[in-house]
Amino acid sequence: PVLQDARPMKSSTRAMLTALWKREFHLKAARLDHGEPEHFVRCQWQSRVRVHLVYLTYRWFLALLFVATMIFSICDTGRSPKSTGLRYISKWPIYLTNWGYTVCTLQAVLGAYLLTQRLIMERKPGFTANASQMSLSYKVYWALNTTGVVMAIGISVAYWLTVYDPALHSLDALNLMVHAFNSVLMVTDLFLVAHPFRLLHCYWPFLVTVCYVVFSFIYYESGGTDRHDRPFVYPLLDWRLPKRTAASSVFGLVFVLTVHCAAWVLFLLRKWITLTVRKKPYADKGGLAAPELQPALGVDDTIC
Repeated sequence: PVLQDARPMKSSTRAMLTALWKREFHLKAARLDHGEPEHFVRCQWQSRVRVHLVYLTYRWFLALLFVATMIFSICDTGRSPKSTGLRYISKWPIYLTNWGYTVCTLQAVLGAYLLTQRLIMERKPGFTANASQMSLSYKVYWALNTTGVVMAIGISVAYWLTVYDPALHSLDALNLMVHAFNSVLMVTDLFLVAHPFRLLHCYWPFLVTVCYVVFSFIYYESGGTDRHDRPFVYPLLDWRLPKRTAASSVFGLVFVLTVHCAAWVLFLLRKWITLTVRKKPYADKGGLAAPELQPALGVDDTIC
């Protein structure tokens, strides 16, 4: 079929901004609902509608990488002998880094599972692309993915600016994986996935951060210590100084919202690059595009 309107780039940009306003700044956008759940099992850059084996391989590689790194992190592999003690390992859940890495791992595993499930469904006789629904598992993945992107970026920035101390922390492969490559992997994934990153979904990483602040206070009141036997988990969350810690907590929550907005801008950049790179060839040919390519090109939902 012929596309009805092959507008110049300026008109396309204007339409994109209009769609952005209607979709992102509406209360419905705060819900985990999407009219085309197949976007959650497709790469932004693939030309086919169905599951691509290269993308499936990537998703399982990412999931296994996160799982392996998480296991090494729990066991503190490669560190000093005292790291192997049960008491030392039991401190693993108290760190925000590990909360964030757990979220990243869960979303990676669930994403790979959903893609595999979709591939199995596609190979069944009578399968149609629009037969799938926005199931609970898709919604959970969406929430985890959004939270994982924001937490990964936020944790990387906060760790290197406020936490890292060469006298206490080893600059080894494990440290880089959980405090640097975590955000590299999630930002890369943000540019590869086809599903949207909603601005109004900021409450997911915000709530996780609020839960962690509350946890840090309860942990302090219970007499908890970090792995170096200090009465706090992070210097900025030292509840012996309640006013400073309260101020740090408020700043941290604002920082989370700021990171979420930055990630949303990266999502818009991804969509803009897709529209620019992939629609232009078809506009040059008079707007002709095969039906199976239209969803991948963003014909049906400019801003997703």
